[in-house]
Amino acid sequence: MKGKRVFWTLMGCLLIVACLHHNHDSKESFDLQQADPDEEQADSFLYEADTLLLDEAYKDAPLPDSVDQVFDDFLFLFDNSNRVQRRRIQFPLPVEELNGKHYEIQQSEWSYRSMTLGQDFCTVLWNSRPQMALANDTALLKARVEHIYLHSRVVEAFEFKRDSKTSPWMLAAKRAVSFDDYPLHEFLDFYRTFATDSTCQRRHVQNPLLFTISSEDSEEDVVRGTIDVDQWFEFAPEIPQAVLVNINYGQLYNNPNRVVLQMRGFRDSMQNLFVFQRDALGRWRLTEFDN
Repeated sequence: MKGKRVFWTLMGCLLIVACLHHNHDSKESFDLQQADPDEEQADSFLYEADTLLLDEAYKDAPLPDSVDQVFDDFLFLFDNSNRVQRRRIQFPLPVEELNGKHYEIQQSEWSYRSMTLGQDFCTVLWNSRPQMALANDTALLKARVEHIYLHSRVVEAFEFKRDSKTSPWMLAAKRAVSFDDYPLHEFLDFYRTFATDSTCQRRHVQNPLLFTISSEDSEEDVVRGTIDVDQWFEFAPEIPQAVLVNINYGQLYNNPNRVVLQMRGFRDSMQNLFVFQRDALGRWRLTEFDN
């Protein structure tokens, strides 16, 4: 998968530092800040400073230039090093809470925050398949990591930017908005039930469902066909039920009746695509699934 050019370099650092830490007692602690108190999966992880594996690797060393070419590469490093976070945040960091309250976080007040919520994958929301090329665009100047809390109906957005395509990515602001102010809130309300209720899934999976299987060894080895609803429950992967980690690379949601939900691995080439469409009566259907 494109957008992983520096991945193996970073993984090499992870292995080296893991060896250094093998016999060291890590003082790892968690301060859980719940945006949705009813769901443990909606917790955001905060760690003690300098306990992440890549912290030691980048204690004094400069970051490789290639890290800033593709946003995903930068995000991988930012998510695995408290030291990098402190170097790549514009302090004081402006924060806007859901109630409209504004304040700033000083560097001395910052605690490590996992952008991926400790997951090995993200769930990116697109309007169409062609938009997915944005994830590999080296000219992006803005990107946003969104924690979409399905049960409390809150979106927590971390806004990143850079001045030019050769400038470093920086976290520039953090904002929270309600679903009612989010362009895909109607789909997300539907998805919350779809993800947790098998009866709802049975009603909202198109029958027959377009189904594509791609080989892990060859992009050309693809099988396309259809499956019925009963077969869907045999093939369906586990999907997030409490919180979605969405990366917005600049994609617009101009079509409120179509959503392509991409589950994508950060450390491997795992990918699942779910295409949802809403009909004239306002009913959402899962119309395509790519594995």
